[in-house]
Amino acid sequence: MPQMTADSKPVAKPGVPLFFQRRFWPMWTALSFGTFADNILRQALLIGIPAGVIAVPFFEDADNSIPYIGALLPIAILVFSSISGQLADKYETSMMFRRTKFMEIILMSVAATAFAFGYGLLAIFMLFAMGAQSAFFSPVRVAAMPKYLEADELVRGNGLCNAGLFTFILLGYVVGGLLIVIDNGGVWVGAALVAAAVVGWLAALQTPYAAANDPTLRIDFNGVAQTVSMFRRVFSARGVPAPLIGVGAFYFLSTAMTVAVPLYGRDSLHADPMVWTALNGLFAVGAGIGAIGAASLSKGRSGLGFSAVAIFLAGLMSFLVYGLTPLAAGTPDAPLGLGDLFASAAGLALVVSFVATAALSGVYIAPLQAAMQRRAPAPIRARILAAGIFTNAAFAIPGSLSILAITTADADPALVLIGVGTAMLLIAGVMAFRRRTLPDGLYDEGLAAARASE
Repeated sequence: MPQMTADSKPVAKPGVPLFFQRRFWPMWTALSFGTFADNILRQALLIGIPAGVIAVPFFEDADNSIPYIGALLPIAILVFSSISGQLADKYETSMMFRRTKFMEIILMSVAATAFAFGYGLLAIFMLFAMGAQSAFFSPVRVAAMPKYLEADELVRGNGLCNAGLFTFILLGYVVGGLLIVIDNGGVWVGAALVAAAVVGWLAALQTPYAAANDPTLRIDFNGVAQTVSMFRRVFSARGVPAPLIGVGAFYFLSTAMTVAVPLYGRDSLHADPMVWTALNGLFAVGAGIGAIGAASLSKGRSGLGFSAVAIFLAGLMSFLVYGLTPLAAGTPDAPLGLGDLFASAAGLALVVSFVATAALSGVYIAPLQAAMQRRAPAPIRARILAAGIFTNAAFAIPGSLSILAITTADADPALVLIGVGTAMLLIAGVMAFRRRTLPDGLYDEGLAAARASE
């Protein structure tokens, strides 16, 4: 097997679309099917609990467990990110892909057993365990992209990865939400979890060799010290902190939205569980459309201007969804069905606005991810990007727990749309201010070098 330095890349095949090249599709497939499995598991819990299919101990009101369950994945990522970034820098990339995806098969087999035999508490714990697995897989994947792709391919690569991510989030929502409420649903959920994990592992076997960033790195298991060190590296890397925080803000808002949607569907729209599942699916559809749009941005452009415009428009769309909610809603005595949602003008307008909000969010995030990958110095890239994953988790946890303000106060879950829209407009304002006051292309030497080589 040919040896590579940390900065060398697998050879691109002229005339072959990036998506179909071996330097991209195995990584994309491993990411997508891992996302599929995570969201089958998560959605089976988030739908199964309000629907009364899964019993949750220790909670007098099962609804109050939902924000905590939504926070389990990011909590696990937070705990393990400081170690995972070191491992991703120290060891060869394709080996790390294979090992992390094989561990997923083991964990999903345990989760399948929990669902098949009705062990609700074990199923909840396995969601935390899958968060830990994601903590080790994610730095490998995001740090691999600058090894496999050129600097001016990163916006496109991130757009395609995000499109897969959101598409398989959607599929996970649909499969997990629908299977858990049918007869023997736990068995079917378990079978889907194991199948998805196996496909991801088979794809990981095809990932190209890419040398370690720092094979002499000595692993430090002191999580607190390494977390501090990790963020020192972030703030010493020019141009990294701003997009890192911008991506974290996306995870706060998207987590709050997806955790709130079942409650919004039940209490604001007065809809049945099929509509709850469909709304989460529509959010993923929209985000996937936006990610594909980001992937089509012109080669050689940072796309950061598109990010600012997109998040501004997404904020306006969120307010529109709030305004349309009472017009499209059913009643407690006559819940809104899926057919009813699409049969009325108000329902269709709500669906279009909901999808548009998510699509614009998908356009917002890809250029920020690419900026982090371009700007992170190669020898410490995985640790810097692990800090980004840590930040995403740190933002997602309060995003999930913020829904407690709704559940404990017995407030209208549609208020989440007002909060999310306001935050999006604030983000757009900050980005517009930075774009006006800082030089264009600031700290994008990697992108400038790619342009100069053309």
